[in-house]
Amino acid sequence: MDFPDSTVRDLIKKLKKDLTPDDQAILIREIEELTSYKKSQLFCLSRDFDNFPLKAFTVENEVWNTIQEIFKGEYKEKSILIRDSEMSLFLAESAVISEIFDLEDFRTVVRFLYTNTKDYSDITCKINQSVLRFLNSRRIEAQILSKFHSMLFFLGIPLASIDEIGESLYKLFPKAKSEIQSFLELPISTIQKYPEYIDETVEQLKYDEVMPILKKWLSNEILSKIEKIKVAQFTENWIPKKVTSIDDLVSKIKLELSEKNLSSIPLVYDSFIKPYYKSVKPKSISQDAIHSRIPSEILQSYVEKLAYPYTVHKEKEIQVYFLGGATIGTMGILICTPKSNLLIDYGMSVANYQIPYWNEALNHLDGVLVTHAHLDHVGAIPYLYGQGFEGFVFGSTMTKNFANILMLDSLGLMKKNIDSSVRKSDHRFKFLSQPKNIHKMLDHYVTVKPQSEFQISPDIVVEAIPANHIQGSYSYLVKCGEKKILFSGDVNMDPTSLFKNKAPDLPKDADLTIMDSTYYGQPAFNAKERDKLLFNTVNESKKVIIPAFSVGRAQEIMVKLEKEGLTKERKITMLGMATKVARLTGLKTGGYLSDYLTQPFEDEVVISGGGMVNGGYARELIEQTKDDPETAIILCGYLAKNTLGYRLKHGLEPDYKQKIVFTRFSGHSSSKTLVEYLNSVKGKKVLVHVGDLSKDPITSENIRNSDMISKTDYYFPSLGSSINV
Repeated sequence: MDFPDSTVRDLIKKLKKDLTPDDQAILIREIEELTSYKKSQLFCLSRDFDNFPLKAFTVENEVWNTIQEIFKGEYKEKSILIRDSEMSLFLAESAVISEIFDLEDFRTVVRFLYTNTKDYSDITCKINQSVLRFLNSRRIEAQILSKFHSMLFFLGIPLASIDEIGESLYKLFPKAKSEIQSFLELPISTIQKYPEYIDETVEQLKYDEVMPILKKWLSNEILSKIEKIKVAQFTENWIPKKVTSIDDLVSKIKLELSEKNLSSIPLVYDSFIKPYYKSVKPKSISQDAIHSRIPSEILQSYVEKLAYPYTVHKEKEIQVYFLGGATIGTMGILICTPKSNLLIDYGMSVANYQIPYWNEALNHLDGVLVTHAHLDHVGAIPYLYGQGFEGFVFGSTMTKNFANILMLDSLGLMKKNIDSSVRKSDHRFKFLSQPKNIHKMLDHYVTVKPQSEFQISPDIVVEAIPANHIQGSYSYLVKCGEKKILFSGDVNMDPTSLFKNKAPDLPKDADLTIMDSTYYGQPAFNAKERDKLLFNTVNESKKVIIPAFSVGRAQEIMVKLEKEGLTKERKITMLGMATKVARLTGLKTGGYLSDYLTQPFEDEVVISGGGMVNGGYARELIEQTKDDPETAIILCGYLAKNTLGYRLKHGLEPDYKQKIVFTRFSGHSSSKTLVEYLNSVKGKKVLVHVGDLSKDPITSENIRNSDMISKTDYYFPSLGSSINV
């Protein structure tokens, strides 16, 4: 499929010429006879021409202008885009192909259409078709299905009905016919069309052969169900011959699993040994084995595992899976030992609501560690409880308190911004928008103290280390027998006022170090100059609005202003959720902490949540003062594209007359500090959350193949990849 179409190219040539009124009338008739897709191409490619015939593009222009309003964070008349969803996609698709938009712009439009639709199946299919047309325009043929999957994951859109997109796959990518045919022969269509017969479908499925492929295309909900059905079918239909010991039982189970093509399902106590525990005598347990570092909440299940131990095969390595972390947004690190499965974080992307990759071990977890309360690290844990997880989550008291606030706030936003048809149909929202799953997580939360060790399972001991990212954040040193794995979580090794300029004491002798690398390779910045700009702006401006992330960033700025003595000289007020967080942490300040905006905004400095200026009190005050050049707006952190904060920073909003100042505050380590630490570390080193790799799939692939990565001794994991220790 050529872009632009040959007919469109001919019309573009005509539009570039000097036209008589009669020529223009003829041209308009030709344009009006075009298909919607061709008209969208012509609109995007010729809209800046002097001869552009606007009256021929009435609908296109209305949709285009509404898309621009979305980019500004304004949703005044969203029904236009939903009503003309196909045209909205055609325009967004044509704009990105012609490089007027980038893929993040495209994702903004897609996300809006998807979350606001009344017809879930229809819009899912349209978006899938749009992605295929885009890939075709890029002349992508090799590994087309892998590229298709990456794009869907980036957009946060599920696979449409195979029956509806199969024809497009064949038509657009004829050279990949055999690859596509193999894909279409998978039982995806059967599962999609006949979910009531999933047991029968799964019974015939060669699990070890097919599941690695299905993991890319089916929802976590279906994948989890398939694995559970296979385990149930095994334990219901297989009766072990006479066994003499637990090791004998395990040996027979392993052999049978291998013969039944189920070797990739973890062999754990609950699923495979417990159903047959009456066949063998439990091992007696000494009092010494029940030591004090085992949390009381997990003691019963821990004792069961001690009573029915099975021999660890020394040749088997520990495997670490990167279910998330390949990009910023969905963290999830899974550690699988011969006896245990431990998950660290399970996040939800706030950019597209995506959750981490699926793995069989998620149905067989011994516990979940949480590093901190930001949604990209804990937001998807309620999903696990919705899928039947009944185990425990471990983290700091502060993380539990913050998670409660942030998750309930996210829940409210889902119900407000995502149509009920999508919440009922998309597997993520079915579980993430249920308050009961958040409450289950909090009810199963075990608090652990900093610098303490606790035992998760007979072969895993964990040490919690303060990470200084936000209050209550931890790094974890996981000790698996003689092997040690460090996961930093989001960590800040640079001095900050909030943590009294103390650096985290991370170990350097782990066998595997997995490191938050958000600013890896990024230019250095001068913290003193940043602080000076902050203080000068506060001193020199009559009104100051500081939009800042409610957890961590807002409190850091208040402490900075307090230490500089500015809370004595100016009225400085913190508002909204940031105030709740400040109270929870016991923040002592000469500034004011207020839950609401209770009085006129006059000679005052206000720190409020909503760091990207998408909403909240900061956005409200910015709208109030948009015509006032004496008001200063201090933007102080990451600003995603297509947020008002980003547009203000880059001068894309001329209607806002305030003074715009950017000062970079961050809860992540600078590149210099990060590299200094990594150079002192022994063992393997893995970099996750690398900022440059958080971009769209095409850009990420180019970076992965660049010298930036190939000339380092670090490992940059891709989604779903794993590494042995």
